[in-house]
Amino acid sequence: MIKTIFFDVDGTLVSHKTDSVPKSTRKALKLLRENGIKLVLATGRDMSQLKKLPVKDIKFDGYLTMNGQLCLDENGNELFGNPIDEKDTEKMIELIKEEAVPITTIGKEGPYINFVTDQVVAAQKAVSSKVAPVGKYHGEKVYQFIAYGKRDDLKKLVDNLPNCKLSWWNEYAVDIISKDGGKLAGVEKYLKLQGQTLTDAMAFGDGENDLDMLKAVQLGIAMGNGEEQVKQIADYVTSDINEDGIYNACKHYKLI
Repeated sequence: MIKTIFFDVDGTLVSHKTDSVPKSTRKALKLLRENGIKLVLATGRDMSQLKKLPVKDIKFDGYLTMNGQLCLDENGNELFGNPIDEKDTEKMIELIKEEAVPITTIGKEGPYINFVTDQVVAAQKAVSSKVAPVGKYHGEKVYQFIAYGKRDDLKKLVDNLPNCKLSWWNEYAVDIISKDGGKLAGVEKYLKLQGQTLTDAMAFGDGENDLDMLKAVQLGIAMGNGEEQVKQIADYVTSDINEDGIYNACKHYKLI
């Protein structure tokens, strides 16, 4: 029996064609909640970004932000965090200072970037988001970096970061997170706190950073607008986000 459902945000809950959460999705979420199912966000976004997106008025039971790096309860209180290793953070800060690669730094207080390029603007526009303000590091714990540029060039970044890994979300942008992090790690920790396991969970996603999560849960659902590699590993491929994808999948599994 499904007790908790995890939702990616961009391309899953939020359509960037309409810059909104489809009415059918809102209806599905309401019915799921009425049926006693917990609803949790699992996103690469941080809370400051989520508060600016069309999901800001929807109540969730938990928030796995920054690819599971920082998990909050329904009231925004921290349940667990997984900041990036201090030595790896120091290496990234040195790279940021060199201004060879545009990099966004994200701590609990939100994101800031070292400098902006056309690729940064394009990547953020693709997810209907503004570029983070330019800022400097002040010694805070970092939960996620976002690097922008060509994929082959960005892959080399982790060669000098033994405790980190990459989580791709755009042709020109990649999240840098702890090696033991990721959406799946966050999902597992959240479920354990609820006294549940992966067999109690369902997840919706559309992108590369959703793969592990969708593979591991009892039911992994790929959006019809999702990447081909996501559809290939999913238990079920629903319709496009703008064609009632979440609602149709929930009806298919008789959850609503």
